[in-house]
Amino acid sequence: MKRRGQEINIFSMSALDLFASAMGVFILITLVLVPFFPNQGDARETEIITLENERLKQENEELLKENANLKQDPTASKDAVLEERIRSLQDEIDKTTVLLGIKTTASRFVFVVDLSGSIFRPGENDYRQFITLSIQNMVGSLGTDLDLAMIGFHAPYGSAKLLYWPGNMRYSRIVGSSRDQVYNTIRLWMNQVDGGTPTREALLAAIALKPEEIILLSDGAPSEPWRSVVREVTRSNVNRIPIHAVAVGDYVTQRDFIDFLVELTTLNDGELVGAKPG
Repeated sequence: MKRRGQEINIFSMSALDLFASAMGVFILITLVLVPFFPNQGDARETEIITLENERLKQENEELLKENANLKQDPTASKDAVLEERIRSLQDEIDKTTVLLGIKTTASRFVFVVDLSGSIFRPGENDYRQFITLSIQNMVGSLGTDLDLAMIGFHAPYGSAKLLYWPGNMRYSRIVGSSRDQVYNTIRLWMNQVDGGTPTREALLAAIALKPEEIILLSDGAPSEPWRSVVREVTRSNVNRIPIHAVAVGDYVTQRDFIDFLVELTTLNDGELVGAKPG
């Protein structure tokens, strides 16, 4: 006969002992093995920090290099640019010649010289010596690496006559001997002044020589209508050779003469200067 109120235990002391022992063994094993489990979180963080440090180091090296370049290059660059500019200006100065106030860097010229009768009028004016000295001044300003030709023009018998130095369709290199030839030629030409002023024919002949620049010395307007002379000369000047002009004598009182030279030089990229004796 069973007793009423008796408690039934499913766990005995032996079972509890067994569980406690097993728990102790688990704890011991865990303590032993924990150091050998990888800590993925810490490793990833370390990798990120390492990469960031490398990036910062590389950026710092680049900044240091750039700073060094900034300290050196600007000065060197400015010095180089300045030196190049100085050389360029010096070359430009060396190549620039001033001929009676006309600046030029050309190396091949034609001087077109008026030999008309108005150059010398007894009792009125005599520009022969002045033109001679002007030519000598211009030739004296030229260097030794330049070529020169001259065309004298007048109409002693009513028709145009052109005189050439050193010869038809030729140039002469400017050296000591050729300078003397120029001076002698101009003095000879000044003894032949006479007749009208065929400026058109002389300028067309000068253009045909294909110089780099043309310089006209004259004391008066062409014998032909000056506007037609300007039109034909400009139309023939297809290579846009600069045509400069030196107005000789009392040019301010000659309206047609000045108008002619202004339009001629303006349309042909030249300069106009005045040269008056006295």
